[in-house]
Amino acid sequence: MEKYATLKNQHADFLSLDEFSRVCKIAKRSARYLVKNGIIPAIDTGKITWRYKISIDDVITYLQRREKVGSMIPPGAATSRNKTRTRSLAIQRKTYSQMVTPGREHEVAEYFNHIFADCKEVLTTNDIADMTGLYRGTVLHLAKSGAIKSIASRPKYLIPKQYLLEFVVTRRFLEAKSGSELFMRILGGFEIWKSSKSSQ
Repeated sequence: MEKYATLKNQHADFLSLDEFSRVCKIAKRSARYLVKNGIIPAIDTGKITWRYKISIDDVITYLQRREKVGSMIPPGAATSRNKTRTRSLAIQRKTYSQMVTPGREHEVAEYFNHIFADCKEVLTTNDIADMTGLYRGTVLHLAKSGAIKSIASRPKYLIPKQYLLEFVVTRRFLEAKSGSELFMRILGGFEIWKSSKSSQ
């Protein structure tokens, strides 16, 4: 733990992608893969010069986890070749159901309740799309079909946060796959949160 305390003292609260790759001793392409696939959380500023801001605490969490489980980058995933196939493989392997032990699905609800503790209590379908990473059309379909319960549907669906927490532990959500970067980022956050929680 001493080396991580030293690392934290040596760096600012947030690192750039370049700094992250140097601290972790990995190629910049690998660092970008970790960020874009949500394996390590990052703030996307949208800027050209410093697009991603990565918390030093999340970097330390990643390094600690890497010591336990090894590289979290599939072979060939961070190369520039065959990007379509790599993206497809990344999507195939990422579902919540693959990360939770049967009978502990409630952990997914705990995660969402944790990261959105301060959000409003009644949500719209757009809110839920932003919170889960599912496409807006998908969320609207789920609301229309009753898969996500609501208290109103006109002029727009109104969904209590509790109903969202009930939905995220259903097989429909646990086995959902999405190509959206936001979905994979939130899913990657769950992987890190779960690992951090188990090590406490």
